[in-house]
Amino acid sequence: MTTPIVKTLIDEQIAELPEAQAMPGDRVLMLFKGPTFAAAMHQAELASIENPLAWSCRACLCGEWTVGYEVRA
Repeated sequence: MTTPIVKTLIDEQIAELPEAQAMPGDRVLMLFKGPTFAAAMHQAELASIENPLAWSCRACLCGEWTVGYEVRA
């Protein structure tokens, strides 16, 4: 069975997301983590992100950095 029986909170929140904030259909958000911002960008570089300095979002939660890149699918 591929469809969940119960709709999750995340599914509900995504459905309510304004279209202006939604990811375009031809894009994918790739996230990379590291203990520092530079380490997270280095992980992106290792994954063949062409320009690791061109990140689209970043966050630091509990000392763990996450860097996001919007890439064409």
